[in-house]
Amino acid sequence: MIPKLLFATLPVGIILLSSEVLWRKQIIKGERARKFIHILAGIWMAFWPFYIPFDGIFVLGSAALALLIYSRFTNLFHAIYAVKRKTYGDILYGVGVVLCAYFGRADWIFTTSILLLALADGGAAVAGRLWGVKNQYVLFGDKNLRKSVVGTTAFLLFAWISVGIGWLVGGSTVLSDNLIVAILLLPVSATILENITPYGFDNVATPLLAT
Repeated sequence: MIPKLLFATLPVGIILLSSEVLWRKQIIKGERARKFIHILAGIWMAFWPFYIPFDGIFVLGSAALALLIYSRFTNLFHAIYAVKRKTYGDILYGVGVVLCAYFGRADWIFTTSILLLALADGGAAVAGRLWGVKNQYVLFGDKNLRKSVVGTTAFLLFAWISVGIGWLVGGSTVLSDNLIVAILLLPVSATILENITPYGFDNVATPLLAT
């Protein structure tokens, strides 16, 4: 078990250290630095259930959450906090992983849930920053719910990809019997939820929706 846990955590550690080096060299900064970690670490963690059990993932997720809380108060990893907007997404990212491990029912469900968190949410943020400046909108008059048409479209696209990957790695039987859920309800519901959830709480709500 221990070698598998080390194998699971080593790439995440490399991603965190790399992000810190790149941030210090000012190669990546701001939201891009944050999403560098968000996307790469999340994609790796999404496939943890295929070689470690859910209780191991729960332990790793809890340790990561503790590290994120510590880092928030000490700025251990600057790239995670290189944003000006108010968000608790860093902590809630860890909470999302822990809860998905706790409620995990199948490997492919965990994979789909975490890909929604990492790939869909992260990809939407990157797309919105790059191409969404001129097509932004604000929901409910709350500046913390400032989104873009490009970002929202990217989220929906990556949500479909996340569900498709879940299909390929073990969910084909269940999803084939629930095509409307797989193709329409889950991706669209996740997109809406991501749009209306402020301060990074979508990092918990979105993966739990799939779980």
